[in-house]
Parts: sequence; C-alpha cells; structure tokens
Amino acid sequence: MALENMPIVLDNGADYLKAGFAGESAPRILVPMLTTHSLSSWGTAEWFVGEHAKALRRELPVRCPISHGQVTNFEELAIIWQYMYAKELRTNPADHPVLITEYPVLPQYHRERMAEMAFEKFSVPAIYFSNQSVLSLYAVGLSTGLSVDIGTETTNVVPVVETFLITDAVKRRTIGGVDVTNFLQRLLVSGNPKVSRFITADVTRYFKERLCYVAPTLSSEALSYADSQPVSYQTPDGQLVNIGRERLIAPEILFSPKQAGLEGNGIQHSIVAAIRECPEELHSYLNGTIVLSGGTTMSKGLPERVRQEVKNLTGEKVVVNVHASPHRKYAVWIGGSILGSLNTFHKLLISKKEFEEIGPSVVHQKCS
Repeated sequence: MALENMPIVLDNGADYLKAGFAGESAPRILVPMLTTHSLSSWGTAEWFVGEHAKALRRELPVRCPISHGQVTNFEELAIIWQYMYAKELRTNPADHPVLITEYPVLPQYHRERMAEMAFEKFSVPAIYFSNQSVLSLYAVGLSTGLSVDIGTETTNVVPVVETFLITDAVKRRTIGGVDVTNFLQRLLVSGNPKVSRFITADVTRYFKERLCYVAPTLSSEALSYADSQPVSYQTPDGQLVNIGRERLIAPEILFSPKQAGLEGNGIQHSIVAAIRECPEELHSYLNGTIVLSGGTTMSKGLPERVRQEVKNLTGEKVVVNVHASPHRKYAVWIGGSILGSLNTFHKLLISKKEFEEIGPSVVHQKCS
C-alpha cells in the first residue's frame, strides 16, 4: 500500500494525541491534548492547540477534551484533529483511512459520535475502531493475555482471549500517572517549603520521569538509601530542592493508593481479581502473560515489583511473568500500526457509504 493512502493511526489520550501512518515503528507526532481560544473585538474565536495552548495557560483557560478515556467535548477534539492533519501530518484526511484506538468498555454512543465526526467533518474514506487493550498485546506479538495499561488518569486491567475482551473481568481504576505527579508535588512542597512556588506541575513531572523509581519493597533500608543519594535541583533564584526518598515514595501509590489519600486497592489486587474472574482454565496462561503498557509503567523497577506483588498474592506455586517491552510507552499506537499495515486490514474498514446506508450501528457490527 502506497504512503498516499496508508491508514493513519490515531490514539487519543488524556495527555497527548499520538498519530502517524500504519507501518511506522512509533508515532510520527505527539500533540498535547489541550485547547484554548481568545475572542476578537468582532466576537470571532482564535483557537490555540497543543503546545501553543500550553504556552498560554497563564493567560487563558486551557482545557482537555478527554477525561478518563472518554471524550467530553467532541467539538474541541475536532479542533485538535484539524490542527494535527493540517499542521503536523500535513495531509488531507480524505486521502487516508483512519484506525482509532478505543478505551476499554465505552458506551456505544461514544464510538458512533467519533465515527460521525470523522466522516462528516473530515471526510475520511473509511474507519476502524480497535480496543487499546488488544492493541497493546499486538505490540508484543500476542492476541491473548492480561493487558495492564497505566495511563495519565486511569489504570485498566483487561483480560483478552484471542482479541476478545472478557468484559465481566475488566478492572478499571481512576488512578494514573497524574496522581503520581500530584503526590510527588505534595511531598516536595512539604519538604522544601521555601521554594514551593517553583515546584510546579511541569517541574514535578520532569522530576518524576527522570528520577522516580520503584523499589522491590518499601523497606526502611530502601528509604535510607534514597535519602543518602539525594538529587539536587537549583531553582531560578539559586536555592536548592533536595529530592531523596520522595522519588521512591511517590510511585508507591500505584500499589498502595491510601498513602496519598486515594481510595481502593493497588494494581496488584486488580490484576489478581481480574484473573480470578476469568474461566479457571485461563488462569495459568494469564498469570504468565501480564503485559504492561502506558508511560507510567516506564518507571525503573516497576515490572519487577508488579511480578513480586502478584506472586505474594497468588503463592509461590503460581508462575507469574510480566512482559515489559522497552517500547511499551507507545504500545497501543504501535499495535494499531501493526494492525493497520496488514494486507487484510482493508477488509475490516467501514466505508463512509456503509455508514450512511446502514447507519451508526455498523460501527458495532464490524468493530468488536
């Protein structure tokens, strides 16, 4: 298939829109999922998207059109798509089928509205929706396994058997990378009150992505070691922020949310519960095929800790394997790229003509 009609893969996240052409090894572009606008004296709106919106957030209210995997404002999502097609990919959407990654277990109207927007506002020739949990498995060459995706705002634990979700066993938690960032910010402000104004969300996120790690256990020895090897950051006015045990404590909320005042159990409990709610004959395979995805899973030591915590709950006789691809940050998009590049992908697509003749229900008939 030539590049001029190669499918475009869109992964609409709460943090970034990840986009590129099927067959590529990684997303071609990342657009912050942010919009804002100003009004002229004539009352017309000038929209700013992505990094441009981010730069204006001190002057204008900035919004994200997605919350916990669900689109809350399709009009503003369309503005981001328009920017993405025109300014980033620099291509005509009418020239490319589109594969849209989809959050696990969304209401039906969500898919229908997305298809309507793609066909009517962007005139895409054809469309297909594929579940993010399935795509994360495709990225590591699997069609069956336990997908564990830790995103910006949510964690989804989804058993998949030959590309089909076991929906009754899906475990979803409204905790993700942003909660780790917020907790780290609280810890740093508490430990460095004189420079708290410099410990912004962006600065904290920078620290989290580069300094945080997950210990095998949160022991007193591990905390003491982290304190003995602090990392210092110099603020614009020359003062130092020391980061010791905070970089170790912050990611712990993934395993013990109550540390940050959040409700519910840790990710290890969601994994074990999801597997136990599947048919018993699948337990052994799913325990041995836990597949991590999402940017938050990139923390050093996290895959090993997940494995150990699950072992602690299931017992030594149970074989637990955690798959942690070095490319797992973009696993969902990569899985979409693999699917969209298959020679048989065109058979899955829903054309604009089908959508118009059959109606919105066709997106449920052809997309599992």
